[in-house]
Amino acid sequence: MKSFPDTSLTSTTTPSTSDETDDLRPKVLVVATDRDAFGIPVEQVREVIRMGALHWVPGSPSVLRGITNVRGTIVTVLDLQAILSGERAVTAGSIVLLEYGSRLIGLAVRAVYDVRAIDEPPEFQSEPAPIGDHIVPLDAVALCARHLHSADERER
Repeated sequence: MKSFPDTSLTSTTTPSTSDETDDLRPKVLVVATDRDAFGIPVEQVREVIRMGALHWVPGSPSVLRGITNVRGTIVTVLDLQAILSGERAVTAGSIVLLEYGSRLIGLAVRAVYDVRAIDEPPEFQSEPAPIGDHIVPLDAVALCARHLHSADERER
C-alpha cells in the first residue's frame, strides 16, 4: 500500500503557523485509488461512509460500481479509478458522498486519508493526469456528472 507524503499540497515557501490562517485556506478531502491520491474540495463532500452492500445494475458501464441505499435514498456509486483509468479498482474501502444539486452521488475510493488546507486554490480539472505520489486536485462533481447523464442530456 502506498504512503502519500503530507507535504504535497502545502507550499514550502509560505509555511503557516497560525490556526487562523489554516481556517481561511481552501480545504480538500484527500482520497486514494489503487494508484494515486486526489484532493476533492470539501464543499463538494457531504459525508464519507464505509463501503456497504452494493447492488449491481445489469448492463451498466464499468464506471458504475452499483447502487446503494443511504438512509432511504438510492445513491449511484461510481468507481473513481475506473473513471480515471478505465480499470476497475481492486478494492474500494469507502464511498465519498458528493452533492450534485439535490442529488447524491457516491464515489468509491480505496482510502480516505484526511482533510488538508492548501495554500492556493488549485486549478481543478475534470480529468487530472496522475502524477506519482502527489495529490492531484480533482473536481469530483464535474467528473462524475458526465457519467450520470445520457448522451442526449450531455448535448443540451
